[in-house]
Amino acid sequence: MSNWTLTPHSDELVVIPDVELWTAATTREHVDVFVRGGRLVDLKPAAARINRRKRLVLMPSAVDTQVHLRTPGQPEKETPETGLRAALYGGVGALLTMPNTKPIMDSVEVMELAERELDRASRLTGVAVYLSVAGTIGQKGIEVAPLESLAAAGARAVTDDGKGVADDAVQLEIFKRIEALNLPFLQHAETLGAPGPLADGPVTRALGLKPYGPEHETDMVARDLRLLKSAPAARYHLLHTSAKGSIALVKAAKEQGLRVTAEVSPHHLYFSSDDIREDETSFKMNPPIRSVEDREALIDALAAGDIDWVATDHAPHDRESKAKPFAEATFGTLGLETMVPVVLDLVSRGRLSQTRAVQVLSTEPARFLGLDDEFGHLRLGQPLRAILVQPDESWVVQASTHQSLSKNTCFDGVQLNGKVVGQCSRSGIWLAEEASVLS
Repeated sequence: MSNWTLTPHSDELVVIPDVELWTAATTREHVDVFVRGGRLVDLKPAAARINRRKRLVLMPSAVDTQVHLRTPGQPEKETPETGLRAALYGGVGALLTMPNTKPIMDSVEVMELAERELDRASRLTGVAVYLSVAGTIGQKGIEVAPLESLAAAGARAVTDDGKGVADDAVQLEIFKRIEALNLPFLQHAETLGAPGPLADGPVTRALGLKPYGPEHETDMVARDLRLLKSAPAARYHLLHTSAKGSIALVKAAKEQGLRVTAEVSPHHLYFSSDDIREDETSFKMNPPIRSVEDREALIDALAAGDIDWVATDHAPHDRESKAKPFAEATFGTLGLETMVPVVLDLVSRGRLSQTRAVQVLSTEPARFLGLDDEFGHLRLGQPLRAILVQPDESWVVQASTHQSLSKNTCFDGVQLNGKVVGQCSRSGIWLAEEASVLS
């Protein structure tokens, strides 16, 4: 992946000439885009047609609602600089961090520490960072965290991500307390006792491992939705949906008027358990990649709107923790640099429309986090938070070129159709060498 160059925002008028525009509602061809001070000031029919070898599309920047930046406390896995550069190059303009840090983000003091450590990298890259906080003290599932003070300090969501809240009474207390805060609870749906590390499939059987069945997800989703009826104003969000059975539960809850949303991760959209390689522990993540039937159901649900958007569950790990047998290796795979290309690949294969791609990458997650004054759209007079992509560019993912400090991507060696080549972030317009289009 080539280095990107930055044109800082200024009072100078910048033109991005003759591009295709994708928004959540429509698409347009041959448009000149005018930017001043980081704001979109005009859109006009292209003054001249540029004979480009590859199509060039401008679309709203992606918003990622599940990212493990590992800040504070785990610089051996990811640093603020490497994590936010990975987001920048991956087309992610804003992200929500997860609270399983060291120490756990269950206090205002840890939030302030994270903000201080992230500030410089955020200002440099222009990637906006928002914090989620733990639902329970230490993510132990026993005592509910001080959610009111955490919300007042700027938390955007509540989650014990990495662990499902097992105790019904604790989960119900969380629901009741977030009703007044209007903060969503993000559930890692996993009942106790999941054997792991893989769902049923050829590698699971070859290694003699017990399969991680879908009921560990669907049973907790069903439990959560039952409890949610006692706190109907609470917002519930299902992280990294992996099982076909969860889709019907979420859809039924929406039809009942509950405030429920769901996301799906790129690896669950692209792979099935048949694709897992015994020698690649980047395929070990929680929840696991499941059957072809599950994958196809997830894609169809995303296209239909039964699953609301895509989020990475970006989980960087040091080499040592992944260089072990499947049963012992750490759970998690990278995602920031491949999420947009995976969605573009679905567009190229006719599985998603162009407008739906914008919705699932940007518009819906921006609205969910309350960021739709800045992200998710291309509005005149408003900040331009957008990416430049080549939707027809075929390229092979190489883990060694990832901006992330860690290289544990299950997409290593995979050929995708669709590449990010630039981003207009808070700090300026960043462009790859092959996308020198400004005038």
